[in-house]
Amino acid sequence: MSIRTRLRIRTRLRSAVHRVWPPDPKPLILMYHRIADDPGNHWGFAVSPANFEEHLRVLRRTRHPLPLTDFIHKLMVGTLPPDAVALTLDDGYVDNLVAGKPRLAAADVPATVFLATGYLDRCEPFWWDELTKLILFGNGPQNLEFAICGASVRLELGAEPPARADGTTPASSLTKRREAAWTLRHALRFLAEEERRPIMVKLRSNLTAHGCPVDPGRAMTSDEVRVIAADGLVTIGAHTVTHPVLPKLETAACRRELNESKAVCESLVGVPVAGFAYPYGAFDAKICKAVKASGFAFACSVQRGPVLIPSDTFALPRIHVHNWDGDAFEQDLRSASAAC
Repeated sequence: MSIRTRLRIRTRLRSAVHRVWPPDPKPLILMYHRIADDPGNHWGFAVSPANFEEHLRVLRRTRHPLPLTDFIHKLMVGTLPPDAVALTLDDGYVDNLVAGKPRLAAADVPATVFLATGYLDRCEPFWWDELTKLILFGNGPQNLEFAICGASVRLELGAEPPARADGTTPASSLTKRREAAWTLRHALRFLAEEERRPIMVKLRSNLTAHGCPVDPGRAMTSDEVRVIAADGLVTIGAHTVTHPVLPKLETAACRRELNESKAVCESLVGVPVAGFAYPYGAFDAKICKAVKASGFAFACSVQRGPVLIPSDTFALPRIHVHNWDGDAFEQDLRSASAAC
């Protein structure tokens, strides 16, 4: 029996046990990105509005939703309920306002949106979403080659057609295109924006995705940030300016990313901003120290797990929520509570 098969069997047995004997709840911070119907959601960063509604119903029934700042305060003073949950959304997509906020308000569930402030007020999508759309859905040459940091990065898209109009992709094409999208996305995230820009221009000039059903979305405008935060149900946190891999930056550049994003967030909402989320979840001891020095009170990672008393408030774990229905979402909450 292969290792993969044994792991699959073990996972199913664990799920069955949890259904019969659910583990005691533990405090959790949930991580979302988009609230949108996205047929090109190959990386699991979009949750449909319908499924999001189901998630909120599950949280109201089984959990104690708290604003993230209250969650952290109770953690620090030792009064955090074991069934506490805090909801976060990264990057600042406009669908957080259009699709997310009304559903949060209807369920009376608070949330925190972490803003990549350099993308505010832009009409174009985030670069990683546009890249994925072009490679998965675009028509163009079978192979592309880019010079990145002195090295050649070659993408093989194959001769098969790209994704169909309904968002599905022929099996023979999907593997190559997903590998190509991941390869280029991984390479570009280490570049500064001015270095990334000509590569994206070249990608657009070679691939066209006219009539594509996927809307990669955009960031909110400054006015939209003020609207989503106006009644206090949604609070704002910082997520840098340009969404870089922070450990790869020089000290001065890192400091600018932290201080400028905090300043912009505070100017938009008119109150101090306490929370920060690491882009890509990338941080080290030096970055944690810089985040503290910039005046943040806590920071969220992407490491999966419950939030316990020994948890580092500058490396808080979160649960990445996928586009599950309510039952699968509730099962994952139980699984996350069982992890220590």
